[in-house]
This record gives sequence, structure tokens and C-alpha cells, in this order.
Amino acid sequence: MVKKIGSKAWRVQASDDGAIIALGIRTDTDREYEILISAVDSTPILTDLLGEMVRTHKGKPPKAFAENAGPNHFKSVPVEPLSTRIERGGEKPVLVLDFGGTILKVAIDPARLQQDLSGT
Repeated sequence: MVKKIGSKAWRVQASDDGAIIALGIRTDTDREYEILISAVDSTPILTDLLGEMVRTHKGKPPKAFAENAGPNHFKSVPVEPLSTRIERGGEKPVLVLDFGGTILKVAIDPARLQQDLSGT
């Protein structure tokens, strides 16, 4: 699968057993980089990557996308995890999304989530 976003493109390939995932990214300068992620160790990599993105963008206004770009692109569809659950025990509950070998944990604020779901 290859998706083009503006002048950049990316592709994702997974081995038949799902053990290895290859993420290829082509930059504006037409250089292509490939990242191999093992399903066993991908959780820390993805968590670190997303954590760094959150740290970098904290305090900045939300990114606005053009009408047919990024998440607004007509081919952009939400990813559906194989299972979801809520873990409690820390300051905030944690939403756990299982994508079949990759587990993504997201801290949630229940009041804010409820407000966003109700649309107020």
C-alpha cells in the first residue's frame, strides 16, 4: 500500500506472519527511508515516537490540514484495533489498543473525552 500526502509518500508492508513491518517514507527531496519494526519490539518504538511528537507539539496550536490532505484525504480511514480495554491504576485511566502485536497505550481524561463525545 502506498499513500501520497502532498509531495510526500509513505508505504507499509507486513510479512505474512505479521512479525515484521516495514515502513517506507519518501521525502520532498525524493530520498526514501525504510524502517523495519518487529511486532515484538514495536510498542516501545511507537510509544517513544508518539511521545516525542506530543512533547514537540505541546503548547502549539493544533495542526490544520487542507480539505483533501492528511486525515481529511478521501482515502484516509480510521484504524480499527483488534481489541480495546481500559486499564486503571495510575493518575488517569489508560486506553489500551491492541493491533495484533503492537499495543498502544493512551492516557485519557474521562471528563474531556465525555465532553468531546457529546460535542459540547
